[in-house]
This record gives sequence, structure tokens and C-alpha cells, in this order.
Amino acid sequence: MNLLNNFSEKSALIKNNGKQVFGYAGTFLQDPSYTGFNDYLISVIDEQSNTHCFRVNQNTYGQIIQKYNALKLQHNDFIYFWIEVTTRAEILNWRLFKSPLTIEQINPIYKSCYDFDSLYHLFEIVESITLQPLKRFMIDVLSSNEHMQDFVSLPASKQHHHSFPGGLISHSIECALMTYQTVISLSSVSKNEAEVAMIAALLHDFGKIKTLGFKTHTSLGRLVDHEQLTLMLLNDSLQKLTNSWQQGAETLQYLLLWKERMGVCRFVSGNAIKMADHLSTSASLRMMAFKNKPGYFHFAELNIGTKKHYLNRLN
Repeated sequence: MNLLNNFSEKSALIKNNGKQVFGYAGTFLQDPSYTGFNDYLISVIDEQSNTHCFRVNQNTYGQIIQKYNALKLQHNDFIYFWIEVTTRAEILNWRLFKSPLTIEQINPIYKSCYDFDSLYHLFEIVESITLQPLKRFMIDVLSSNEHMQDFVSLPASKQHHHSFPGGLISHSIECALMTYQTVISLSSVSKNEAEVAMIAALLHDFGKIKTLGFKTHTSLGRLVDHEQLTLMLLNDSLQKLTNSWQQGAETLQYLLLWKERMGVCRFVSGNAIKMADHLSTSASLRMMAFKNKPGYFHFAELNIGTKKHYLNRLN
């Protein structure tokens, strides 16, 4: 999406009443007609082609331009802007990112997510992939609106870790980032394997979109493990990956299916995925245990079903 060169008269009439605004990035410019502290203008063009305008100070404007320059745009990329504003249209938070997906493809996913930062990190992870066959695989997965809407909105479990709306994507992002940071630090593991492991960690619970509902497990979820459903749901995208990079596709499938009870993992990165899964789960349980507890509490108990768990923290 090319940056627009002017503001429409229609855009000035749009009022923001304490909300989030999402769409294509519009104009970034200094307003020559305004001499106050907030003398820079930015805009967002939403799915209905309405232009939302905001004044920002020099510091915020500089940060936005710095992020824009770091995007390294390709000819088929669109630039997206998310802005959180107060009732007085003052900017509280913002995110700028790029994607080859159109706003018609992204908007249903955006409307389904509970935490924009998780969605933002998802697109950042995809854009960080240097292996083009693997990046095309993930873009193909993202293009499946029905699956992605569930992936960004469902909990990761019913009563256990990340058992809140949007918990599944939050847990998946944590696992992906921890896995990559661990594996890339090992000199004996290639960057290719690190990237495949990152995507395996990101998608390790993808099958849960068919086993979990917001209130109960689905009937299918009571019969089939979510790992088996993960491969089924990703089958078409995996086939395309196989055609362009067979070794990568086979490695990804192995990492998605491997469990500790199967014995030694053939890839070192498989252990990093399981470790990240355990760490993310443990951190979520501790957060649940200490929720609403005073800061000086260093132990707490958590009831999950009929089991009682005791957790500690070092203040």
C-alpha cells in the first residue's frame, strides 16, 4: 500500500470515541498549518475506505518513521497500522507492520482476536522468516480465515494453562519465540532448522481449533488427539511446502508429531519446542495462582479440577 499524499475532507469528520483503529497506513507528514507541540499528522484507512486522522508529537512521529523505514518493503507488501486511542483521540499505543495479505483477508482475523499484540507478533514472526518456501507456507496458513479466526480467539485449554479467550494464540506465540531464541543460540543447529522449529512451536496446538470450544471440548476433541488434527488442518499448505522444499516439510511434520514418549527426538530443536511448551504452561499456571494476590505473596495454591497445585515465586 503506497503512502497517500493528502488527507480527504471526509477524514477530518471522523471522530474517535476511545477505541482501536485498524487498517492500511495512510499519510505521515508535518502539518504546516499547525504550530503546536502535536504538529505531525498520521492516518489510517479502514476496510470501508474511511480515513482516520491523528495528531502526534515529534517523538511519536519519529518512532513511527523509524519503524516504517525498518520494514524493508517488497513490491507486494501492504502496510498496516493499528492505533489505540482515548475518547479525545489521543494515541495510547500503536503498531505498524507489513504483510502480503489484503485487508479483506486480515480484517476477519483482526475482528476475532482478543489481544492485538498477539496478532501483531504473529505477523512479525512470519515476516522474520528468511526461508521463502517456509514463509509462503505460513502466508498460506494465514490466508485460511476460518481456521485463523479460531486460532486467535480460542483458549488453549478449558481449566488449565491459558484458559481464557485468545489464550491459544498467546501460548503459541510464547512457544515460538522461546523455541527460536533457544535453538538459534546453539552453534550446531542451522538457521534453517531454527526457523522450522519456530513454526512447529507456533503451530504445535493448531489442531485445538477443532477440539476446543469456548465452554466445552468438541465431540471430535473427545475422540481424537489435537496433534493428529493439526496435520489434517495443515495438509494443503504442507503439500505445497513439500513441492517446494520437501526436506523442510518432512522436518516440520516430524516436529509437529514428536512426543517425549516416542524416545529421543531426531532433531535437537524438538526438545526446545517441548521445553518452551512446558515453560509457557508453567508461567500461565503461576499467573493464575497469583492472580489478585498481593505483591509480597511468595507462594499460592491453584485448584485445577480435583487437583491442588502449590506454586512459588521469588519476590
